[in-house]
Amino acid sequence: MTNLLLCILANVGIFVCFRMFKTFGLNTFQAIVFNYITCVATGIVFLNDSKSIELISWSSTWVQIGLVLGGVFISTFYLMAITTQKFSMTVSSIAAKMSLVIPALMALFVLDIQSKQYSLFNYLGMILALVAIFLSSYKEKNIDKPNFGILLLLPLFVFILGGVIDSTINFTNFKYLTEATEPLFPIVVFSSASILGIITLVYRGSRLNLKSAIGGVVLGMVNYFSIYFLLKTLTSFKNDGALVYPLLNVGIILATVFASVLLFREKISRLNLAGIAFAVLSILLLSYQEIQAIINGN
Repeated sequence: MTNLLLCILANVGIFVCFRMFKTFGLNTFQAIVFNYITCVATGIVFLNDSKSIELISWSSTWVQIGLVLGGVFISTFYLMAITTQKFSMTVSSIAAKMSLVIPALMALFVLDIQSKQYSLFNYLGMILALVAIFLSSYKEKNIDKPNFGILLLLPLFVFILGGVIDSTINFTNFKYLTEATEPLFPIVVFSSASILGIITLVYRGSRLNLKSAIGGVVLGMVNYFSIYFLLKTLTSFKNDGALVYPLLNVGIILATVFASVLLFREKISRLNLAGIAFAVLSILLLSYQEIQAIINGN
């Protein structure tokens, strides 16, 4: 449970960073690239055994998956930025959070991973989690653009790629990672993303913006631990993504709501409050067996 809470805090930190990027007018893509470079450096610094780097072999399946996933990571981050600019942060966040459907279904029906026997209440909790995510994130705003039909593909891609990322992490952690290689996997992913990002910056001929680089360093440290604690959380929950991802995403929304109110004085509508109520209920339904076990002293 500690890993889950730390993962939630790290993810909320990412949203806070993006909010601050807008406030300080930073170059988002440059910050994203420096974020991944920092992730690599942070991962190496926090390795318990520096010699474990030798376990990274290009012939290893988990390394190959990590290299490909790096491209998906930076593409998803960039698409989220474009979606935010073309639509709003709300549309982007809804698309990202709704993607929990993909890894949850994969854990249940593809990997056949269940740490417990799911009941009707658990499945109802999954449904309410989706409702809670939508209501908690929703902000009323009209979008009137000539190419709306084409632009609508942007949040769709964010939804799909977000689900691909979570599903791939869950699959790789379940099938290929060991205790020794677990902390190395994020390093491989972030190395791939940073190399692709640097190539893109050079190709564009972008001039270095110091403030954006500093913002990226801060984001990178937070981003690394969001993945690190996600892997730890999946392991502690026996890779039961159907349970982890709804809890994680609902927790992120709840914590983000409090952070936005406390740090940025954002107003919460009645619709958002209804979403928060659904989120609490969904968490209780998803984890009522664990709560019963705690009450019974098991």
